[in-house]
Amino acid sequence: MFEIKARAASGRVGRWQIGKYSVTTPTLAVVVTPNSRIVSLRDIKKIGAEIIITNAYIMKKSEHAEQIEKKGVHKFYGWDGPIYTDSGTFQMYSQGKFEITPQETLEFQKSIGSDVITPLDLFTLPTDSKEVAREKLKETILRIRSAREIIQKQQLCGPVQGGAYPELRKKAALEVSKANPDIFAIGGIVPMMEQYRFSKLVEAILSARRNLDTSKPLHAFGAGHPMIFALLAAIGIDFFDSAAYAIFARQGRYLTVNGTKAISELHELPCSCPVCSENTARELAGDTSLLAKHNLYATFEEIKTIRQAIFDGSLWELLEQRIRSHPAMLEAYKTLGKYRKFLETSEPVSSKHAFFYLGKESLQRPAVFRAKNRLAAMKFTKKDETFGWLGLKVPLGLKMIYPFGQSVIPGQKKSGVAKPIDAARQVISYQYRMPLLKAKKAIGREGVAEISRNTGRLQRLKSKDMLLGTFRDSDGYFVPTFAGAKELAKQLHGAYTVHVNKDVESFIREGKTLFSKFVAGADDKIRPGDEVFVVGSAGELLATGTALLNSREMTSFKYGIAVDTRHIN
Repeated sequence: MFEIKARAASGRVGRWQIGKYSVTTPTLAVVVTPNSRIVSLRDIKKIGAEIIITNAYIMKKSEHAEQIEKKGVHKFYGWDGPIYTDSGTFQMYSQGKFEITPQETLEFQKSIGSDVITPLDLFTLPTDSKEVAREKLKETILRIRSAREIIQKQQLCGPVQGGAYPELRKKAALEVSKANPDIFAIGGIVPMMEQYRFSKLVEAILSARRNLDTSKPLHAFGAGHPMIFALLAAIGIDFFDSAAYAIFARQGRYLTVNGTKAISELHELPCSCPVCSENTARELAGDTSLLAKHNLYATFEEIKTIRQAIFDGSLWELLEQRIRSHPAMLEAYKTLGKYRKFLETSEPVSSKHAFFYLGKESLQRPAVFRAKNRLAAMKFTKKDETFGWLGLKVPLGLKMIYPFGQSVIPGQKKSGVAKPIDAARQVISYQYRMPLLKAKKAIGREGVAEISRNTGRLQRLKSKDMLLGTFRDSDGYFVPTFAGAKELAKQLHGAYTVHVNKDVESFIREGKTLFSKFVAGADDKIRPGDEVFVVGSAGELLATGTALLNSREMTSFKYGIAVDTRHIN
């Protein structure tokens, strides 16, 4: 079970239920092995880990294999939490050994009590030809389907392969989704990260993600360097894993969010974690375990920073700071522009955080792409007064709504004031992507917009003493009453509509929240935060409310709220 709790960009804070355990995402599963523990599991949990990941191939070939099978993986490691097992595909590829069959690895993972089981997929090399990658993908999909039949009680990981070929990533995503695993994992990407081919990494992930079942968490196999976490979280990755904390420590390398440094070259420790606060660079250089602990602290600090940025609605701003750490990161960010139409579908319509302009890269954000499209749909004329916003002409009545009103842009000026009724029409036109003429019809000739004496902002919209709706203080958007929704629906012809199953219509009429499992269909224009119309099987309006999911999510999620209903008939 996976449920979204907060969102920003395409990032999401979620709750992933794994049997009796619950994990908050985005997060990192710390890689542990049976043969050596550079950091104790007690310290790993203290630093912030909720889940660990270990390797079925390594365990089965280790001297502890018999003990692991006898005790079970939880008792062997002494870990009171979920344990995710990887099949060992990458390890067998890197060692050139293939000593375990697909059936053997599944049975082994089941027998030791793994909570999340990974089938033995075929690792696609960046150098593989398209034909080789296609054949490997066919076999991987067959193995995942077979694994789904075998794995019923535990959760199943569905690896998504396809190499550097976007069309194969798309095919993999569609086919693996049909197998219905509990978590998806983008595989074959470690070489891209090792070679700093972050643009190819972004393309591989997004080619898959836009064709995957969005109701499941998404894992980037082998992604464990904090430098790339913000980038991957912003495009929808929920789950990371890596042994980088230990591997780098053994190499004398010190992790930071801006890259990796040789501990022998550091005069000062640019970190205030417990390890760095109590030790010098020389002491860390002489103690691999201490260096590994610092690397874990640095890793989880970035995980927590990203989660807070999602709660704050400032993930894009965080990412635009992080991309300055390496030219390849900046190049990868530019690649996102090719996918902004897709990324916009997950972007909330407004944010708690103001739109901070941090440079020309900010122009690539989905919020700017959305603004262009919605402004074009308004069909305003030269007679309408406008102001400038990032090179766009914006009707004066929109100066108080997100992102135009809640933005910090050097040199921005928004002079002039629109008539209240004109501003109300413009807000509704922009919000619902409808021509201004239709917004005028929805309000009617007798519409009156009231302004707050304290703030000067739009407050209420009435017609013939009937309240049509109010305007949100936080972002200036229109919140229709039931009466206002009926008038808007006449002009929208099914847009922004959520259809519910007949058996829950009575609950919606009573003002109950609409959960996603009861959604029968939703208009594809709906984005998180939109004010939408809930209708019954016969097409009658039942309620209005705020969408917490986009249209695709509403019809795929089986848990969580789809629409926070507000006004009922």
